[in-house]
Amino acid sequence: MLLFSAHRKLCIELESTQEYYMSFLKKLSLTLLISAFFLASPSIMAKPAGKIENQTEEELLATFDSAIEAAEATLAAIREGADKETVMPLFKKAKQELNRIESATVNREKERANGWLKKARSAFKKGKTKEAEEKMVKAVANFKKLKQIYLNF
Repeated sequence: MLLFSAHRKLCIELESTQEYYMSFLKKLSLTLLISAFFLASPSIMAKPAGKIENQTEEELLATFDSAIEAAEATLAAIREGADKETVMPLFKKAKQELNRIESATVNREKERANGWLKKARSAFKKGKTKEAEEKMVKAVANFKKLKQIYLNF
């Protein structure tokens, strides 16, 4: 009986040890899986179109200029009374050029400029040309302000 009792005690200890190791291995494998996912995720995610990493100052200033030109071209088209097929791509180009500006110095003002651009585009889509022109004037002013903020920083 004593032998049976010792054997049973040993089996119970062995089972609890195995359960402990299985639980530990499950936790370890889950942790490794999650770690591998987070390490791989930045390389999996694509950069947004038009973004330029580590722009030089000259490239950044050129980007400011091209964004201002695109916004002014959109405003000029609205003032000339161009149709939607002509103006809508200009709105898109202005937004793309604005998004190419990579400077933490102007991020808040960039969001404001983008807001005016969106409002102008929305008004133009609804056929409110005068309202679109007014909002686009503000957008162009904010586009120019971006460059001034950057230069004065």
